[in-house]
Order: sequence, then C-alpha cells, then structure tokens
Amino acid sequence: MKAGFKVKKLKLVLIIIIAVFAALWAIRSYNGYRLHVEKQMRFMMDTYVTIYAVGPKAVTSKAVELALNRMQEIDTKFNSLNPKSPVYAFNHRNEPISDKEIVDLIRVALRISEEAGGAFDITIAPLAELWGFYSKEYYLPMPREIKDCLTKVGYQHLSVNNGKVVKDDEGVRIDLGGVAKGYAISEALKVLRSNGVNSALIDAGGDVYGLGKNGSKLWRIGIKDPRGEGLLGYVEAEDLAVMGSGDYERFFIKDGKRYHHIFDPKTGYPTEGVASVTLIYHDPVAAQAWTKIPFIMGPREGLKRLEKIPNMEIIIITTSGETLYSSGLKHGLNVIK
Repeated sequence: MKAGFKVKKLKLVLIIIIAVFAALWAIRSYNGYRLHVEKQMRFMMDTYVTIYAVGPKAVTSKAVELALNRMQEIDTKFNSLNPKSPVYAFNHRNEPISDKEIVDLIRVALRISEEAGGAFDITIAPLAELWGFYSKEYYLPMPREIKDCLTKVGYQHLSVNNGKVVKDDEGVRIDLGGVAKGYAISEALKVLRSNGVNSALIDAGGDVYGLGKNGSKLWRIGIKDPRGEGLLGYVEAEDLAVMGSGDYERFFIKDGKRYHHIFDPKTGYPTEGVASVTLIYHDPVAAQAWTKIPFIMGPREGLKRLEKIPNMEIIIITTSGETLYSSGLKHGLNVIK
C-alpha cells in the first residue's frame, strides 16, 4: 500500500495559491491606486486555508484574522476526532448533541441526505475507520467486516428531538467533514463582510469562494487535473463557491487498485467511475455536500440529478478521463494561457 494524498493536496494548494496570486497582482494598480492585498494562511481542517482580501490594510488585516479565527473555532467544534468536541462525545459516549450550531448543520445534512436518496450520508464514520482513513493505517476489509459495519451506517439512524441530535444505535457515529468546510467558509464570509471587506478570496485546500470581484474582473479559480499535477483550466466567479471532491484527496493503492475515502453508503466500498467533481454554487455548504452525489450515483445520473438544482454548475471527470459539464457550462473550462 502507498499513500499519496498529502503530497498531492499540498501541490494542489500551491497551484491554487500561485494562480490566485497572479490574479491579485494584476489588480494592485486598479483605477490608478495602489490597493493592499492582505494574505494570511493557517493549517486547519487537515489542509492549508488562505484568505486574500483587497482593501485598506487596517481593515483587511483585522477582518482576515477574525475570519480565520472563526474557521478555526468551527474546525475545533465540529471535529469528530477532537475529544473536546460535542461530535466526539456523541460518537463515543452517546451524548446527544445540543449545541445549536451543530444541530442546525446536521439538519441541513439530513435534508440533503433525504433529497439525495441517501447518496450523501454523515454516518459514514464507521466505514472510514474500518478502512483506516482516520488512523492512516490503511486496510482492505473482509466482506463480512463491511457487512457488519453497514448495520451502523444510514442517516435514518439519526433524528432531532427537542433540539437535540440523537441516534437509535450506540454504534452509529457521524463525520461532518462533508459539510463542515463549506460551513466554515460561509461563516468566514459573514465575518469579512461585517468587517468591511467586499473583495476577497477564501481558499480552503482547493475549495474556494470568490467574494465580490477581483478588482474590476471576476475571480479566476483553477480546476485541478485529478490525474496530473496541473490545472485543466479555470472558471470565473463572483460571490460563488467552487467546491470539489476527488478520489485523489485521500486514498491508498493495493494490488494496483485505488481505494479512496468516498464510500457508497449502501455497499460500504469506495465508489468507482468518477475521479473528481466540482460544483459552482452560491452556497458553499450545499455545494460541498452535493459534490459527493455523482460518485455514488455515477457520472451521468449524478449530473442529471444535480442539474435539477437551479443555478448550480457542475464539472465531472470520470476515471476514464471523460469530462462532463452542466448545460450552463456549454463551452467548458477557460483555458489558461
């Protein structure tokens, strides 16, 4: 077995940073004035998070720091591996979750699970642990082990009663990683706006939100090649999230086959057929969750389902190298020149 996701994730972050920095450099003389571009970076949510903000230094410096603080707070609270997190207490001590912020996000996740027919599921934690994605001691389980594990998987095991999240089986455990990064981005946006920043870019390990415009132009956000080191092209965005999922993020290879962290909740095995999904949408929470759907449904069925969501654009790259676009992206990606 060999793991390659950490190196690839770092390379992806560097690629995005280089592309964004080039765009930001071009606007520093916008309308004849020198604009300050505030950049701050921290490691959280198992990746590097970078925020760029354009405006007066006194405003942007404080706003970016506060936004990163808010994201750090969410990372700590929602992390299922943090013994101080209410999610950890729920998973390991069967303590109902009463924290309103977490309860509200779980409500959103359960609603998406219902709408997606179970293709998105936050109760996937027992499978991720069985396969070794938490310990990073990767393991190919026996069919019987997977079958036993599946008895603890299924969003129907969860319910919200009197403002608290409860479960019907002590073995059920949740992982909010499929929505927490999008939520952290959405909260950072609130902080930036409330502190006077109207032009910024949040890059959370390749999941990106472009706030306002990049000077007089739209933000250019690169789309990674899931089987290469570079970018396939870019999309332009204003007040939009560009969120992605890929089989290259966390994976191991056993006997020449790739096993990654996106599981089919019905089979207990990593999905096959889709290498990456990118969604362009105004809501980063929903966008992050829905990126998983084509992996489970398959590329064409997934595209068909996602196109029913108004104003959502989709890019799906299959493991055979085919690229599928939603109807709003008729001309595909912009080519980097």
